[in-house]
Amino acid sequence: MKHGLLKWSFFKRWACRWRASGFTLIELLLVIAIIGIMSTLIITTVSNAAVDARLTLCYQQQVTLQDALNAWIAANSSGTNTLASARNTYNGASTAAGWLGLLGSEYLHQSTYDHLLSNSTGTQIKSEAMIKSSKSLKFTTWSATNYPTVEWN
Repeated sequence: MKHGLLKWSFFKRWACRWRASGFTLIELLLVIAIIGIMSTLIITTVSNAAVDARLTLCYQQQVTLQDALNAWIAANSSGTNTLASARNTYNGASTAAGWLGLLGSEYLHQSTYDHLLSNSTGTQIKSEAMIKSSKSLKFTTWSATNYPTVEWN
């Protein structure tokens, strides 16, 4: 009888130790839920950073095009050229390819020019970042009262 009692107490102690060192289902589900919430927050933060970086690149490209346009106007309206002839040449280029063609690699870096030209259609100037951000740029017409600018479409 003593032998059977000893055997039962050994299993009882072993079962108590196992139960004390394990996790309950509720604890396990709670830890999984917390990890899920934390990973969602991290993914959202990284995703927002990518969108912000893309928008910053789009604005930088707008400034680059405006600077190139200003340089083109300065070069083509000085010396023997007149402001009126530069305005006529500019307004004659009524498409994205035409405006980018005016600026060309003289006023834009060749890789920037190629990238913008390959993604642009019609009057919309686009880059890969602009396409992903659903944005595009356009050149405004140049009148006697309005200086040409690069604006968002």
